[in-house]
Amino acid sequence: MQAYVEALADLFYPQWCLSCDGRASDVLCRACFDALPRIWGPTCGRCGLPTAFETPVCGECKNVDFGFEGVRAPLRYEGVGKEIVHALKYRGYTRVVEKLAVPLLSGTLRGTAPFDAVVPVPIHRKRLRKRGFNQAALLAHGLAHGINAGVSDTLQVVRSTRDQVELSAAERRANVAGAFAPKARARGRLLLVDDVLTTGATLGACAGALLRAGAAEVHAVTLCRTV
Repeated sequence: MQAYVEALADLFYPQWCLSCDGRASDVLCRACFDALPRIWGPTCGRCGLPTAFETPVCGECKNVDFGFEGVRAPLRYEGVGKEIVHALKYRGYTRVVEKLAVPLLSGTLRGTAPFDAVVPVPIHRKRLRKRGFNQAALLAHGLAHGINAGVSDTLQVVRSTRDQVELSAAERRANVAGAFAPKARARGRLLLVDDVLTTGATLGACAGALLRAGAAEVHAVTLCRTV
């Protein structure tokens, strides 16, 4: 009976793949789902980059002070992975959070120790008004439910920043320095959540603010990362 109802629903309310715009039974068609640019092991335990073998710190991040203990991401920020982020962030296609992003994020955290709280990376109030939502908060709330943790809106943006897209790593760090501050004391082992990791500047600034507020450890996870 369920298959019959689903077939009728698909007939009258067809779904379309967010990547290729073809017919799909979910947010992605089978071909685009299979084309997800997944990050498989081995990876660096600190920055999450693919490596030749498992290592706690790789050559790319050994001299970088991130603030967080380590970061993981299930997808590379390219191809279908990039289109997922854009569909969520710029087209408001929030259905992708529950149907795709949360399972991917939960999977990449499998085997990690429990977290006391999940903390979304905040966005400035002007950007929030314009977009209508914070994509990191949507991801954080969905993920927290999946890993049985609470969500803590501990962080706030205290000054606006430039768009990071065209900035170098050093410029990104300078751009977000002092941009985040805690609204309350932070405690325990925390998990920062954002949509994309590029240089780690934003996550690092957020992690620093949480540590100064009393967090014991800060880890991070993003849906995608540049490789």
